[in-house]
Amino acid sequence: MYPARMTAAALLAVWAVAAAVAVEIKGRVTNQFPEEKYRAVEIIVTDRLGVELGRARPDRHGQYELKITGPRYIILKALLEGYPAAIYQLDTEEIKESTADREENRVFGDLRIPIYFQNITFAATAGAPTLEELLGRENPAAVKAYRAARSQKEAGDLSKAAGSLEKLIQKYPEFYIGYIELGMILAAQQENERALEVFTQAQKLRPEHSWAYIGLGLALNNKQDYRAAAGHLEKAVQLEPASVNAQFQLGQAAFKLGDHDRALKCFEQVIALDPKFSPLAYKTLASVYVNRQDPQRAARALESYLVHFPDAADADKVKQILVRLGR
Repeated sequence: MYPARMTAAALLAVWAVAAAVAVEIKGRVTNQFPEEKYRAVEIIVTDRLGVELGRARPDRHGQYELKITGPRYIILKALLEGYPAAIYQLDTEEIKESTADREENRVFGDLRIPIYFQNITFAATAGAPTLEELLGRENPAAVKAYRAARSQKEAGDLSKAAGSLEKLIQKYPEFYIGYIELGMILAAQQENERALEVFTQAQKLRPEHSWAYIGLGLALNNKQDYRAAAGHLEKAVQLEPASVNAQFQLGQAAFKLGDHDRALKCFEQVIALDPKFSPLAYKTLASVYVNRQDPQRAARALESYLVHFPDAADADKVKQILVRLGR
């Protein structure tokens, strides 16, 4: 996995962890919200591999501040129910200082904690409709049949659930979620041609919604048609940037196509959105960094993998790799 010709001393050198820096982050939520909504915002800071460094909530005026100790590049994520997550990547070496901060710096010099100012703006529109919101717009009889099929799926009988969903969409050909659920089952069973037919029909019903594009990308990834998959998944990400599944599937397609820059951005986004979404996100990040001759970041990806998946079946193997490399 790593170049064998590197000496132990060289490995220790390249895998040395960069010194952590202390940073204060301040800012405000720029949206015009009432006091209770400002207080409902949650701000979480992580490194680029999803390890949490700190969190805070704004005051009644939307102002927030927190202190963290971490690497140069960090992720700030703000959450508010009903809105897509606001996500920012910060470079702590590019500190935005006010006149007062510079005056403080003359007094305290290198002892002061640098301040990074980052305002937060939530998108003007709410995020993509949830499953329950979509079902609330459908025929109640179709929803009842759909929930029965979901129960069959959750009981582990995928074939029976697929049969029920096939009957459902025949009886209710406008029932978008029925197509999505059926397509996902078919893709899980590697019945990719039929899955593509089902997802294509779903996309025609709701071209403004991301789930059909995600399904098309998933089925095409299964077929190893990564270029076609990437086209649908780019559309899904455009429609719903905070979809962890869309980012994950697009990252897989990009990696297989050798587009490591795109894969890196996707998998970093996956980890920022949901650090426990998939072990493969960390492993693929490690592979990307190895291909870029950056074993230090590869090691950090594997270490973060162990943090979030300590009971993984291959945890001992990963630990052995890290020990051999001086971690």
